[in-house]
Amino acid sequence: MLFSYFSYSQEQLSIDSIKKMYKTADIIFTGIVIYENITSNTLGEESKLIDFDITEIQKGKDYSRLMLHIPADTMVYEQGKEYLVFAKRDKINKNQFNLIFAEHVCKSCTNFTIKKVYELVDKKPFATIKKPREKTPWNQRGCGCH
Repeated sequence: MLFSYFSYSQEQLSIDSIKKMYKTADIIFTGIVIYENITSNTLGEESKLIDFDITEIQKGKDYSRLMLHIPADTMVYEQGKEYLVFAKRDKINKNQFNLIFAEHVCKSCTNFTIKKVYELVDKKPFATIKKPREKTPWNQRGCGCH
């Protein structure tokens, strides 16, 4: 399994980085972690499989749940917490998505990255933000960590 680019950030990204990830990603969404599982491939390389319940899609196909493959040595995703996720379809296994970037979504934080994604979506012709799956919009949900 190849992972060309992965990032997790608690620092604010530059607008140029967000634009580059927006172009690169096949799907951008906010989702709540259902579970995280460690898997191994035929070469014995470990990776994590994260199952997300998607709450809103900013770019890409309309899924209600999505599993992502990420390197095993990355951060821990907390069950029940919401994340903003950028992912790319795997070149070999077209049914698989690999993580490019993830950021925790928090009601008490600035959520700079997702605000910039919304601005990019508004500037792209034919790009639309799909309706949230919950009645409460993403910026009124949160982890309750603060």
